[in-house]
Amino acid sequence: MTDTIEKVWGDEIRDFLLGRMSKNRAAVRLPGPHTTMLDHPPIRRWWIFEGKYYSSIGGTLARRLGEALRLARLMERTFNPRLKLSEHVDGSVDWGATLARGPAGPIPEYVLRSSGVGLGEEERNALRGWLGWIADQSGIYRDSWTFPGQQEDLDALWLTAEAMEVDGAPTIEQLRRWSHAARRSRWPLLRDLVAESFRTMLEPEVLDQVPLPTERARLFEILCLVRIAKCLPGIPKDLRWLDNEMGQNTLHLPGVTCRYQMNLPWENVRTTVFYAGGLSEAAEVFDLPARHAVDLLFEFDKPMNGLDGILIEAKSGGQGFSAAVEQLRIYRAAHQRRPGSRWVVWGIVEAPAGGPPTAGQVQWLETAVGKNGGDVWTFSGADYIPQIMATILG
Repeated sequence: MTDTIEKVWGDEIRDFLLGRMSKNRAAVRLPGPHTTMLDHPPIRRWWIFEGKYYSSIGGTLARRLGEALRLARLMERTFNPRLKLSEHVDGSVDWGATLARGPAGPIPEYVLRSSGVGLGEEERNALRGWLGWIADQSGIYRDSWTFPGQQEDLDALWLTAEAMEVDGAPTIEQLRRWSHAARRSRWPLLRDLVAESFRTMLEPEVLDQVPLPTERARLFEILCLVRIAKCLPGIPKDLRWLDNEMGQNTLHLPGVTCRYQMNLPWENVRTTVFYAGGLSEAAEVFDLPARHAVDLLFEFDKPMNGLDGILIEAKSGGQGFSAAVEQLRIYRAAHQRRPGSRWVVWGIVEAPAGGPPTAGQVQWLETAVGKNGGDVWTFSGADYIPQIMATILG
Protein backbone atom coordinates (compact mmCIF):
# COMPACT_ATOMS: atom_id res chain seq x y z
CA MET A 1 0.00 0.00 0.00
CA THR A 2 1.42 3.39 -0.98
CA ASP A 3 1.76 6.14 1.61
CA THR A 4 -0.68 9.06 1.50
CA ILE A 5 0.71 12.45 0.57
CA GLU A 6 -0.04 13.66 4.12
CA LYS A 7 2.19 10.91 5.54
CA VAL A 8 4.97 11.79 3.10
CA TRP A 9 4.72 15.43 4.13
CA GLY A 10 4.71 14.47 7.81
CA ASP A 11 7.83 12.34 7.39
CA GLU A 12 9.65 15.24 5.72
CA ILE A 13 8.63 17.67 8.46
CA ARG A 14 9.59 15.26 11.23
CA ASP A 15 12.92 14.59 9.56
CA PHE A 16 13.59 18.29 10.15
CA LEU A 17 12.45 17.72 13.77
CA LEU A 18 9.82 20.42 13.79
CA GLY A 19 6.42 19.92 15.39
CA ARG A 20 3.18 21.83 15.72
CA MET A 21 1.15 21.77 18.93
CA SER A 22 -2.57 22.06 18.13
CA LYS A 23 -5.94 20.69 19.23
CA ASN A 24 -6.16 18.27 16.31
CA ARG A 25 -2.79 16.61 16.11
CA ALA A 26 -1.14 13.25 15.75
CA ALA A 27 2.15 12.19 17.33
CA VAL A 28 3.98 9.60 15.27
CA ARG A 29 7.09 7.78 16.46
CA LEU A 30 10.14 8.64 14.40
CA PRO A 31 11.66 5.78 12.36
CA GLY A 32 14.81 5.85 14.48
CA PRO A 33 15.86 7.45 17.77
CA HIS A 34 17.21 10.98 17.43
CA THR A 35 19.64 11.59 20.27
CA THR A 36 21.30 14.93 20.75
CA MET A 37 23.32 16.61 23.50
CA LEU A 38 21.67 19.97 22.74
CA ASP A 39 25.13 21.52 22.48
CA HIS A 40 23.91 24.78 20.96
CA PRO A 41 23.19 27.09 23.94
CA PRO A 42 20.18 28.91 22.40
CA ILE A 43 18.58 25.58 21.55
CA ARG A 44 19.40 24.18 24.98
CA ARG A 45 17.94 27.18 26.78
CA TRP A 46 14.84 27.07 24.59
CA TRP A 47 14.49 23.40 25.51
CA ILE A 48 14.82 24.17 29.25
CA PHE A 49 12.34 27.05 29.29
CA GLU A 50 9.88 26.27 26.49
CA GLY A 51 10.43 22.77 25.14
CA LYS A 52 9.99 20.73 28.32
CA TYR A 53 6.74 20.12 30.22
CA TYR A 54 7.23 19.74 33.98
CA SER A 55 4.35 18.02 35.74
CA SER A 56 5.38 19.39 39.16
CA ILE A 57 4.50 22.95 38.06
CA GLY A 58 1.84 22.02 35.48
CA GLY A 59 3.51 23.40 32.37
CA THR A 60 6.70 24.76 30.87
CA LEU A 61 9.15 26.75 32.97
CA ALA A 62 8.56 29.85 30.84
CA ARG A 63 4.83 29.71 31.46
CA ARG A 64 4.97 28.60 35.11
CA LEU A 65 8.08 30.34 36.36
CA GLY A 66 6.16 32.14 39.12
CA GLU A 67 4.75 28.85 40.41
CA ALA A 68 8.18 27.19 40.29
CA LEU A 69 9.67 30.07 42.28
CA ARG A 70 6.86 29.95 44.85
CA LEU A 71 7.31 26.20 45.43
CA ALA A 72 11.10 26.55 45.63
CA ARG A 73 10.80 29.23 48.31
CA LEU A 74 8.36 27.14 50.35
CA MET A 75 10.59 24.10 50.06
CA GLU A 76 13.70 26.05 51.10
CA ARG A 77 11.96 27.06 54.34
CA THR A 78 11.60 23.40 55.36
CA PHE A 79 15.39 22.96 55.52
CA ASN A 80 16.26 20.57 58.34
CA PRO A 81 19.88 19.33 58.41
CA ARG A 82 20.11 15.59 59.01
CA LEU A 83 22.96 16.08 61.51
CA LYS A 84 23.41 18.96 63.93
CA LEU A 85 25.57 19.82 66.95
CA SER A 86 24.15 20.15 70.45
CA GLU A 87 25.59 20.56 73.93
CA HIS A 88 22.89 18.27 75.28
CA VAL A 89 21.90 14.70 74.58
CA ASP A 90 18.34 15.64 73.67
CA GLY A 91 17.83 13.40 70.67
CA SER A 92 19.28 10.50 68.71
CA VAL A 93 23.07 10.75 69.03
CA ASP A 94 25.29 9.66 66.15
CA TRP A 95 28.10 8.34 68.36
CA GLY A 96 30.34 7.50 65.41
CA ALA A 97 30.20 11.06 64.12
CA THR A 98 30.54 12.44 67.66
CA LEU A 99 33.69 10.42 68.39
CA ALA A 100 35.10 11.28 64.95
CA ARG A 101 35.12 14.94 65.97
CA GLY A 102 37.99 14.18 68.34
CA PRO A 103 38.56 15.14 71.98
CA ALA A 104 35.82 17.28 73.44
CA GLY A 105 36.57 20.81 74.58
CA PRO A 106 35.52 22.40 77.87
CA ILE A 107 31.91 22.03 76.78
CA PRO A 108 31.11 18.69 75.08
CA GLU A 109 29.20 18.71 71.79
CA TYR A 110 27.17 15.83 70.44
CA VAL A 111 26.20 15.09 66.83
CA LEU A 112 22.44 14.52 66.78
CA ARG A 113 20.37 12.99 64.02
CA SER A 114 17.34 15.03 62.99
CA SER A 115 13.86 13.65 62.36
CA GLY A 116 14.51 13.68 58.63
CA VAL A 117 11.44 15.84 58.01
CA GLY A 118 12.02 18.69 55.57
CA LEU A 119 14.73 19.45 53.08
CA GLY A 120 18.07 17.77 53.65
CA GLU A 121 21.43 19.46 53.24
CA GLU A 122 22.23 17.89 49.85
CA GLU A 123 18.73 18.63 48.62
CA ARG A 124 19.01 22.22 49.78
CA ASN A 125 22.33 22.61 47.99
CA ALA A 126 20.73 21.22 44.81
CA LEU A 127 17.76 23.58 45.08
CA ARG A 128 19.88 26.66 45.76
CA GLY A 129 22.36 25.68 43.06
CA TRP A 130 19.50 25.27 40.58
CA LEU A 131 18.04 28.69 41.45
CA GLY A 132 21.38 30.39 40.77
CA TRP A 133 21.96 28.40 37.59
CA ILE A 134 18.47 28.91 36.17
CA ALA A 135 18.61 32.64 36.97
CA ASP A 136 21.87 32.84 35.02
CA GLN A 137 20.38 30.92 32.09
CA SER A 138 17.25 33.10 32.05
CA GLY A 139 19.39 36.24 32.00
CA ILE A 140 21.00 35.07 28.77
CA TYR A 141 17.77 33.75 27.30
CA ARG A 142 15.54 36.71 28.15
CA ASP A 143 16.38 38.36 24.79
CA SER A 144 14.49 35.45 23.19
CA TRP A 145 11.77 35.45 25.85
CA THR A 146 8.36 35.31 24.22
CA PHE A 147 6.31 36.08 27.34
CA PRO A 148 6.55 39.78 28.26
CA GLY A 149 4.03 39.22 31.07
CA GLN A 150 6.57 37.04 32.90
CA GLN A 151 9.19 39.78 33.37
CA GLU A 152 8.19 40.25 37.01
CA ASP A 153 8.81 36.55 37.66
CA LEU A 154 12.22 36.84 36.00
CA ASP A 155 13.12 39.77 38.24
CA ALA A 156 11.90 37.87 41.31
CA LEU A 157 14.02 34.88 40.30
CA TRP A 158 17.14 37.04 40.13
CA LEU A 159 16.41 38.67 43.51
CA THR A 160 15.87 35.25 45.11
CA ALA A 161 19.14 33.92 43.71
CA GLU A 162 21.02 37.02 44.90
CA ALA A 163 19.47 36.79 48.38
CA MET A 164 20.64 33.18 48.69
CA GLU A 165 24.12 34.20 47.45
CA VAL A 166 24.33 31.30 45.01
CA ASP A 167 26.78 31.07 42.14
CA GLY A 168 25.17 31.07 38.70
CA ALA A 169 28.13 29.46 36.93
CA PRO A 170 28.66 26.03 38.53
CA THR A 171 31.07 23.44 37.21
CA ILE A 172 29.86 20.29 35.48
CA GLU A 173 30.84 18.29 38.59
CA GLN A 174 28.67 20.52 40.76
CA LEU A 175 25.78 20.05 38.33
CA ARG A 176 26.27 16.28 38.52
CA ARG A 177 26.18 16.30 42.33
CA TRP A 178 23.08 18.48 42.43
CA SER A 179 21.38 16.40 39.73
CA HIS A 180 22.13 13.18 41.63
CA ALA A 181 20.71 14.59 44.88
CA ALA A 182 17.61 15.91 43.06
CA ARG A 183 16.90 12.59 41.33
CA ARG A 184 17.07 10.70 44.65
CA SER A 185 14.86 13.21 46.46
CA ARG A 186 11.33 12.44 47.62
CA TRP A 187 10.32 16.02 46.71
CA PRO A 188 8.50 16.10 43.31
CA LEU A 189 9.84 19.56 42.44
CA LEU A 190 13.42 18.36 42.81
CA ARG A 191 12.90 15.07 40.95
CA ASP A 192 10.89 16.58 38.12
CA LEU A 193 11.88 20.21 37.56
CA VAL A 194 15.40 20.48 38.98
CA ALA A 195 16.76 17.10 37.88
CA GLU A 196 15.10 17.22 34.44
CA SER A 197 16.34 20.71 33.61
CA PHE A 198 19.88 19.68 34.63
CA ARG A 199 19.60 16.74 32.22
CA THR A 200 19.89 19.07 29.25
CA MET A 201 23.47 19.78 30.36
CA LEU A 202 24.46 16.27 31.40
CA GLU A 203 22.63 13.69 29.29
CA PRO A 204 21.51 13.35 25.67
CA GLU A 205 17.87 14.07 24.94
CA VAL A 206 16.06 11.31 23.07
CA LEU A 207 13.54 12.75 20.64
CA ASP A 208 11.21 10.02 19.46
CA GLN A 209 7.84 11.68 18.84
CA VAL A 210 6.87 14.89 17.06
CA PRO A 211 3.20 16.04 16.98
CA LEU A 212 1.75 17.48 13.78
CA PRO A 213 -1.72 18.73 12.82
CA THR A 214 -4.04 16.35 11.00
CA GLU A 215 -5.63 19.04 8.77
CA ARG A 216 -4.19 18.86 5.24
CA ALA A 217 -4.05 22.65 4.78
CA ARG A 218 -2.14 23.20 8.05
CA LEU A 219 0.24 20.35 7.26
CA PHE A 220 0.95 21.87 3.83
CA GLU A 221 1.76 25.25 5.40
CA ILE A 222 4.29 23.66 7.78
CA LEU A 223 5.77 21.67 4.89
CA CYS A 224 6.40 24.99 3.09
CA LEU A 225 7.93 26.41 6.28
CA VAL A 226 10.36 23.50 6.56
CA ARG A 227 11.40 23.64 2.90
CA ILE A 228 12.08 27.37 3.16
CA ALA A 229 13.94 27.00 6.48
CA LYS A 230 16.23 24.40 4.92
CA CYS A 231 17.31 27.00 2.36
CA LEU A 232 18.23 29.63 4.93
CA PRO A 233 21.83 29.88 6.20
CA GLY A 234 22.78 28.48 9.60
CA ILE A 235 19.52 26.81 10.58
CA PRO A 236 20.10 24.43 13.54
CA LYS A 237 18.56 20.97 13.05
CA ASP A 238 17.08 20.58 16.50
CA LEU A 239 13.54 20.02 17.69
CA ARG A 240 11.35 23.13 17.63
CA TRP A 241 7.69 23.56 18.52
CA LEU A 242 5.16 25.82 16.89
CA ASP A 243 2.60 26.70 19.54
CA ASN A 244 0.29 29.67 19.79
CA GLU A 245 -0.15 29.59 23.57
CA MET A 246 3.47 28.97 24.58
CA GLY A 247 5.45 30.55 21.77
CA GLN A 248 2.99 32.71 19.82
CA ASN A 249 3.65 30.56 16.72
CA THR A 250 7.12 32.08 16.45
CA LEU A 251 10.46 30.44 15.69
CA HIS A 252 13.64 32.36 16.45
CA LEU A 253 16.26 31.12 14.00
CA PRO A 254 19.76 32.51 13.39
CA GLY A 255 19.25 35.90 11.77
CA VAL A 256 15.59 35.16 10.99
CA THR A 257 12.27 35.36 12.84
CA CYS A 258 9.63 33.03 11.42
CA ARG A 259 5.96 33.58 12.25
CA TYR A 260 3.30 31.00 11.47
CA GLN A 261 -0.40 31.97 11.16
CA MET A 262 0.38 35.52 12.29
CA ASN A 263 -2.79 37.49 13.00
CA LEU A 264 -2.91 40.98 11.51
CA PRO A 265 -4.71 43.63 13.61
CA TRP A 266 -8.17 44.37 12.20
CA GLU A 267 -7.46 48.09 12.40
CA ASN A 268 -4.53 47.61 10.01
CA VAL A 269 -6.64 45.56 7.61
CA ARG A 270 -9.72 47.78 7.54
CA THR A 271 -7.68 50.89 6.70
CA THR A 272 -6.17 49.37 3.56
CA VAL A 273 -7.41 50.38 0.13
CA PHE A 274 -8.97 46.92 -0.25
CA TYR A 275 -11.57 47.78 2.42
CA ALA A 276 -12.35 51.26 1.05
CA GLY A 277 -15.67 52.34 -0.42
CA GLY A 278 -17.76 51.34 2.60
CA LEU A 279 -16.55 47.71 2.79
CA SER A 280 -14.85 48.35 6.15
CA GLU A 281 -18.10 49.55 7.72
CA ALA A 282 -20.16 46.83 6.05
CA ALA A 283 -17.76 44.17 7.31
CA GLU A 284 -18.51 45.21 10.88
CA VAL A 285 -22.26 45.59 10.34
CA PHE A 286 -22.62 42.18 8.71
CA ASP A 287 -20.12 40.53 11.05
CA LEU A 288 -17.67 39.42 8.38
CA PRO A 289 -14.74 37.42 9.80
CA ALA A 290 -12.22 39.97 11.05
CA ARG A 291 -9.39 37.49 11.43
CA HIS A 292 -6.65 37.82 8.84
CA ALA A 293 -3.71 35.50 9.43
CA VAL A 294 -0.57 35.40 7.30
CA ASP A 295 0.31 31.75 6.65
CA LEU A 296 4.07 32.27 6.88
CA LEU A 297 6.29 35.27 7.41
CA PHE A 298 10.11 35.23 7.51
CA GLU A 299 11.66 38.49 8.73
CA PHE A 300 15.43 38.88 8.33
CA ASP A 301 17.42 40.64 11.06
CA LYS A 302 19.64 42.06 8.31
CA PRO A 303 18.77 42.28 4.59
CA MET A 304 19.66 39.24 2.49
CA ASN A 305 20.42 40.04 -1.14
CA GLY A 306 18.69 43.40 -0.64
CA LEU A 307 15.52 41.79 0.76
CA ASP A 308 14.11 42.19 4.28
CA GLY A 309 11.70 39.28 4.47
CA ILE A 310 9.29 36.86 2.82
CA LEU A 311 5.49 36.91 3.10
CA ILE A 312 3.76 33.69 2.02
CA GLU A 313 0.26 32.41 1.31
CA ALA A 314 0.18 28.62 0.90
CA LYS A 315 -2.72 26.88 -0.89
CA SER A 316 -3.10 23.10 -0.79
CA GLY A 317 -5.27 20.84 -2.93
CA GLY A 318 -6.12 21.84 -6.48
CA GLN A 319 -6.05 25.60 -5.92
CA GLY A 320 -4.13 27.76 -8.36
CA PHE A 321 -2.02 30.88 -7.97
CA SER A 322 -5.00 33.20 -8.33
CA ALA A 323 -6.46 31.81 -5.07
CA ALA A 324 -3.54 33.38 -3.17
CA VAL A 325 -3.46 36.80 -4.85
CA GLU A 326 -6.30 38.53 -2.98
CA GLN A 327 -5.01 37.56 0.45
CA LEU A 328 -1.42 38.46 -0.43
CA ARG A 329 -2.49 41.93 -1.55
CA ILE A 330 -4.30 42.55 1.76
CA TYR A 331 -1.50 41.09 3.90
CA ARG A 332 1.17 43.08 2.06
CA ALA A 333 -0.74 46.32 2.68
CA ALA A 334 -1.71 45.59 6.30
CA HIS A 335 1.59 44.18 7.58
CA GLN A 336 3.57 46.80 9.51
CA ARG A 337 7.21 46.77 8.51
CA ARG A 338 10.30 48.95 8.43
CA PRO A 339 9.97 51.96 6.12
CA GLY A 340 11.70 51.35 2.82
CA SER A 341 12.03 47.61 3.35
CA ARG A 342 11.70 45.18 0.42
CA TRP A 343 9.83 41.93 0.75
CA VAL A 344 9.21 38.86 -1.35
CA VAL A 345 5.45 38.28 -1.68
CA TRP A 346 5.05 34.61 -2.54
CA GLY A 347 2.08 32.45 -3.42
CA ILE A 348 2.80 28.70 -3.06
CA VAL A 349 0.43 26.01 -4.28
CA GLU A 350 0.52 22.24 -4.06
CA ALA A 351 0.20 21.43 -7.75
CA PRO A 352 0.83 24.34 -10.16
CA ALA A 353 -0.85 23.93 -13.53
CA GLY A 354 2.27 25.06 -15.39
CA GLY A 355 4.73 22.73 -13.64
CA PRO A 356 8.19 23.95 -12.65
CA PRO A 357 9.27 27.58 -13.19
CA THR A 358 10.39 28.22 -16.77
CA ALA A 359 13.79 29.70 -17.66
CA GLY A 360 12.03 32.94 -18.57
CA GLN A 361 10.26 33.10 -15.20
CA VAL A 362 13.49 32.51 -13.30
CA GLN A 363 15.27 35.19 -15.33
CA TRP A 364 12.43 37.64 -14.70
CA LEU A 365 12.60 36.90 -10.96
CA GLU A 366 16.37 37.49 -10.89
CA THR A 367 15.85 40.85 -12.61
CA ALA A 368 13.07 41.82 -10.17
CA VAL A 369 15.25 41.00 -7.16
CA GLY A 370 18.12 43.02 -8.62
CA LYS A 371 16.06 46.20 -8.88
CA ASN A 372 16.70 48.92 -6.31
CA GLY A 373 13.21 49.20 -4.83
CA GLY A 374 9.77 47.68 -4.52
CA ASP A 375 8.51 44.31 -3.37
CA VAL A 376 9.11 41.18 -5.41
CA TRP A 377 6.12 39.03 -6.35
CA THR A 378 6.58 35.37 -7.18
CA PHE A 379 4.55 32.18 -7.47
CA SER A 380 5.56 28.52 -7.45
CA GLY A 381 4.65 25.00 -6.47
CA ALA A 382 5.89 23.63 -3.15
CA ASP A 383 8.25 21.23 -4.94
CA TYR A 384 10.15 24.16 -6.43
CA ILE A 385 10.75 26.11 -3.19
CA PRO A 386 14.54 25.41 -3.23
CA GLN A 387 14.82 26.79 -6.78
CA ILE A 388 12.93 29.98 -5.90
CA MET A 389 14.91 30.45 -2.67
CA ALA A 390 18.20 30.09 -4.53
CA THR A 391 17.05 32.73 -7.01
CA ILE A 392 15.83 35.33 -4.50
CA LEU A 393 18.76 34.89 -2.10
CA GLY A 394 21.36 34.84 -4.85
